[in-house]
Amino acid sequence: MKTITKISENKKNSSRVSIYADEEFLLSCDKELIYKRGLVKGMKIETDLLLEIAKEDTFIRARETALRSLERTMKTEEEVQKKLQEKEFDEDTITRVLSLLKEYNLLDDARYAELYLKEKLRSRGQKKAKYELLHKGVDKEVLNEALESLKDSSLEEDTCFKLAKKKYDQLSKREQDPFKLKSKLYTFLAGKGYEYDLISSTLRKILTEDEEE
Repeated sequence: MKTITKISENKKNSSRVSIYADEEFLLSCDKELIYKRGLVKGMKIETDLLLEIAKEDTFIRARETALRSLERTMKTEEEVQKKLQEKEFDEDTITRVLSLLKEYNLLDDARYAELYLKEKLRSRGQKKAKYELLHKGVDKEVLNEALESLKDSSLEEDTCFKLAKKKYDQLSKREQDPFKLKSKLYTFLAGKGYEYDLISSTLRKILTEDEEE
C-alpha cells in the first residue's frame, strides 16, 4: 500500500492531474476521478484502487474522444468504433462508450441513415447512397427500413430529372448525334447511382419534351 504525497494539476491540460505516492509519480488521470474517489494527500491507496482509477480514466478519455468526433459531424456506430480503435482503446472500453452513446441517442444508425438519404438523394441515386451507407457500417436491415420510409417520396425521381435536364441542356449544345447524346446522359446518371429503369424513364421524359418543343 502506498501513501499519496502529492496531487498536481497538469500544466498543459487543467482537466487532468498527476498523482504521486511516496514522492514518486504513480499515474495521470482525469480530475473528476479525484473527487469521485475522494483522493487526497496523505491517503493510503491500494493497487486495486489504482487499477480501477486507470480503467475509469481510459473510459473517460475514450468517451471524450467519441464526443469530440460527434461534435464535428453525425456518425455511424462503426465510424465511432473505428475512431476509437485508431486511438488504440481496448475493446471493453469501446463497447462501454458505444453503449453510453446509444443510451443517450447520440448514436442512432437508423436516424443517421434516414437523414443521410434525405440529404444525399438530392444529388445522387439511391443505389450510390445505399452503397455509401453500407460502407459506413449501417446494417443492411436498418438501411432497408430507412429506404422503406422514403418509398412514397418522389425525391429521387425529381432529382434525377433535374440533373438529367441540366446535363442534357449542356450536352445538346455541342452533341448533335441523338444516340451519342443519350449514351452520355445514361453514363452520367449511372455514375450518380441511379437504377436503369429510372434512367430510362427520365431520359424518355426529357427527350419527349424536347421533341414537343
